[in-house]
Amino acid sequence: MISLPQSRRVIIAVLCLPILLAGCTLGPEVEMTPEQSRQAFVAEAKAIIQAVIPNADPQVILIGDAPCGGPVGTEDSSVESSYSVYDETSDDALNPDEVFSRVVDVLKQRGWTINYTADRVAGAERKGVGGFRVGIGKAPVSINIDGRTECVDNPDR
Repeated sequence: MISLPQSRRVIIAVLCLPILLAGCTLGPEVEMTPEQSRQAFVAEAKAIIQAVIPNADPQVILIGDAPCGGPVGTEDSSVESSYSVYDETSDDALNPDEVFSRVVDVLKQRGWTINYTADRVAGAERKGVGGFRVGIGKAPVSINIDGRTECVDNPDR
């Protein structure tokens, strides 16, 4: 066994502490049920679309649930849901670039963190809701939101 002076052991312990604490944060970030996280995601996606296209009636498709628990995010002790929410407008006068700019503004106003924007696509996330990939189609102009809910405890496991 290797013997180290106490001062070295303290330094090693202090340096290893963040690694040990990081392991404790894996898993759910928000205290919600899976159904509550789904409702929060869908409500927020619809609100963003309706803020840009006021008469919109967004369509919602549940793509599926996936495990997100454990050290590598593959254990079903926690779950997240993937969705696609979209709508299009019949207003031929809308410019897709202007619609994209309005979507980004709405995301910022609603407290979303914008991770990237490129070619009328934005990646955004917000604690308590999840992550979005928002794209703007141009013929006819549409808003497509694909994303995932927050990772939450799976009560079925």
